[in-house]
Amino acid sequence: MTVISHDQHFQSRQYVLHLDRVPGFCRWLSVGEAATALRPFYFTVHPDLFGQHPKERSINEDSLKKLHQYIFALRKQEKVPPTNLTFFAKKDADNLNPSHVKIHLASPNIRDTVTTVLSSCQLPLDYINTIPDVSPSTRHRVHHGPDFGDIFARRKGGEEYYRKVQKLNLLSWIKTNSQISRANTEESLEFEKDVEYITGRLKEMVGLRAVRWHTNWGPRRYTACLTSLEKVAENHLAFVKKYLSGRDVAISDRNGVSLSGEVCLNHTDVPQVWLRRMTAVPAYDAVLERLPFMEKELSQLLCHIKIRRRERHHIVMAEEYELLLNKILNSMRRSQDLVRRGFKDHDLSLLEMVVEGPSAPLTLTNLGQYLIPVSMPGSMIVEFIKNTRHQAEELLRDAVSLRMIEGEVIQQTRDRLNLRSLEKDLNISPAQMTQCCERLIDHADELGTYVEGIRIRATQYYSVTDDGLVCIPWNWEDDN
Repeated sequence: MTVISHDQHFQSRQYVLHLDRVPGFCRWLSVGEAATALRPFYFTVHPDLFGQHPKERSINEDSLKKLHQYIFALRKQEKVPPTNLTFFAKKDADNLNPSHVKIHLASPNIRDTVTTVLSSCQLPLDYINTIPDVSPSTRHRVHHGPDFGDIFARRKGGEEYYRKVQKLNLLSWIKTNSQISRANTEESLEFEKDVEYITGRLKEMVGLRAVRWHTNWGPRRYTACLTSLEKVAENHLAFVKKYLSGRDVAISDRNGVSLSGEVCLNHTDVPQVWLRRMTAVPAYDAVLERLPFMEKELSQLLCHIKIRRRERHHIVMAEEYELLLNKILNSMRRSQDLVRRGFKDHDLSLLEMVVEGPSAPLTLTNLGQYLIPVSMPGSMIVEFIKNTRHQAEELLRDAVSLRMIEGEVIQQTRDRLNLRSLEKDLNISPAQMTQCCERLIDHADELGTYVEGIRIRATQYYSVTDDGLVCIPWNWEDDN
């Protein structure tokens, strides 16, 4: 992941343009476009700006929710009664007397609704005026990245030769693979019954709080591991209860205790190894207790910046995280003169920071979080945060609003396509997921029964897993 500038971020947000393709119905703006257009508005009414004013914060939270509901109702072509909204608006974080704004919504289309909101707060309409007020069918199409139908070059005997790479599109791929998904799902349902039964037995017999599966292996492997754990518990009940009672257990690719406190048992180990690993579990309790205090100290050393534990595709072990914290704490303790000169008396509590491993890049993500590798000198950390702090604040506020919109559009897509579930990989941003969902809705009639009742995950690739989960690229191609 690379560092992005403000201009690059704005351009990336414009990437959600040109999604509007509902035949015969000109709604002019997509939900993603509306979110981009309302960005200046969010920066003046965002609840985080009113941390010291709980009443105003609560009013703005409620009004934002109603605004999003209004926009999504228009998106679904529903008749919406006129709505009155109240907001408290700040021009900047130091404004002690926010203005009181009342907004009356009565328009039947999204474009006029967004214009009304911006005008009521005397905010510019520059962005919305760049979007053509024409039928969506006349807009140019979304660019989905590289054309995988292009010629692909390979070397053979020191010479290059070429072959055509098959270009995949969603509808054709779904038609081919939906039955595979349903067959895999049906087969996995039988294993799910076994998983549910064995998990219930383990909870009752050992006193486990939860049992989870954190590997890419299918349900058959999970069932086999649970059966082995059940036999271990039956044969060594007192021993297993001593070390696992009241805890969460994860069958994973690693051994130890995770950052979230899960007892991880490697699915490739034999039960005798599991028993030996269990004896070390209590030693991690002290580590888990120390971590919040270490995070608090790191926060104080960097002007009260928030320390977050980022969601990941793989499990982070508690002892590994403690070593990372120790290393960056030592670095920042030696850099306090730089912190004082760089930030003076500024409070960085609106910012978020994630401690990363030594090989990670120093990065500001498009969600506004700093990813800080422990190998980076304190001077570079301070300088990087100092130069990008205002951009990070904007991105964080933007991300909160995008997540609210993302949740609405995911639910709308599930309902419209009758999906069993709809989720995304952690590396798919809210803006990308919103774009993906809106295009799924616009092609709902074509997808029809092919996707009804299946589970979909937005990723970077096409795949059907052993348990029937359908993975599609977030920027999938259509058949046109």
